[in-house]
Amino acid sequence: MSQVLEEAGQPVRSTDLYDRGFGEVGVDFLMSQSGADNIVTNPPYNCAEGFVASGVKLAKRKFGLLLRLAFLEGANRAKTIFTDNPPSRVWVFSERITFYPSDAEPKGSGTTAYAWFVWDKDAPGSTELKWIKPGYKAKFS
Repeated sequence: MSQVLEEAGQPVRSTDLYDRGFGEVGVDFLMSQSGADNIVTNPPYNCAEGFVASGVKLAKRKFGLLLRLAFLEGANRAKTIFTDNPPSRVWVFSERITFYPSDAEPKGSGTTAYAWFVWDKDAPGSTELKWIKPGYKAKFS
């Protein structure tokens, strides 16, 4: 994500708790006090709820999380995240995306549905559901 944003001319600060060969290493997003205008991340799914709490606090304008679409489910999230901090927009991928290791040959389509969950401090209070049109995958092949 960072490389694509940089190629688009956006200022980027990349961090990770572990060394994955990119960005600043040893930065724990859940403990961070360092904010930014906009924050975009693909969190570990078992920590996604904590990322929402931290991201909503740290982002001055927008906070976007790439998550499984199933993140919308769950009684606990309905009572906590979606009541207290509902996303402004949920952008559902019309085509399934697959995450391959850097040395793997991409083939086939994924089996998991994903979406971008966006919290926008300038947006009206209700959640808007949108779909990313089919065909976007061909642009990145």
